[in-house]
Amino acid sequence: METMDLQMSSTIRVGIIGGSGFDRSDILSNRVEHEIFDTPYGQPSDNLVSGTINGVQCVLCFRHGRQHSFNPTKLNYRANLWALKQLGVDLVLATTAVGSLSEDFKRGTLVVFGIDFVYSIIHFHQNFDYNLDNFIDMTKHRPNTFYDHEPGHLEGVMHMSMHPPYDRELRQLLIQSCAETPDVTYKEKSTVVVIEGPNFSTYAENKVFISWGCTTIGMTQTPETILAKELGLPYAALGIVTDDICWKEDGIVEPNEVITIFKATFPKAVKILKRTIQKIGEKDWKEILETIRNRTEEAIMKH
Repeated sequence: METMDLQMSSTIRVGIIGGSGFDRSDILSNRVEHEIFDTPYGQPSDNLVSGTINGVQCVLCFRHGRQHSFNPTKLNYRANLWALKQLGVDLVLATTAVGSLSEDFKRGTLVVFGIDFVYSIIHFHQNFDYNLDNFIDMTKHRPNTFYDHEPGHLEGVMHMSMHPPYDRELRQLLIQSCAETPDVTYKEKSTVVVIEGPNFSTYAENKVFISWGCTTIGMTQTPETILAKELGLPYAALGIVTDDICWKEDGIVEPNEVITIFKATFPKAVKILKRTIQKIGEKDWKEILETIRNRTEEAIMKH
């Protein structure tokens, strides 16, 4: 029977999952490279690198591998997150490239995914809010739980609430950091639709997603967000808008241009991550992490 220790470490340790174009470890000081190792769910995408940012212990995971070796469908999301947890990570910040489905989300805009609203069922039906912060999962071929009844995997059945999908505390720290960073254009809310990929969506699909109230589109937020919750890891993501034409009739998204825009915006994203991590280090997480740990354990059904 495989188990995962949900206890927090004595010193807060931040996991960073770097998305497309995030191929550098020099954002860390005192770097230590961890050779790829086996987890019960296979191997992570690349070596993990531990170090510090503003005195806070961090572990960096390259989501697609340093050379962008894995497409979104073939990524081992479970191994990446398990490896971070195994190296003592308490919470996770992620970056991800997304496309825009709205004129309000220009290329180079940073997006703090999350949710911070309360509404009633009656209000939902009478006045749907097209600014809900959430995700819509349209993926089809990805394991989305650690509890899959396979030998050596976590035992039981996990029924984890996805409200809120992103951690409120981390989200607020990201928003504060965006507001405090000069020359940054950012959005505090967005409903992101996650498609299977690796192909980009069609014009017709994008029109449907827009009608659902989605303002951004990506390929990696699920099952990553779901799996982080299953491990009791508070998770927040910073999206980087890399194209704003995918929903236009003559819009053709070029993969190399996506990477170019990501790398051009990368320095701003790094500033925000560093500022956020400093804020994380200044905060007392003991009670927050204990609450999340208890909630995670309560979501596991066992015989």
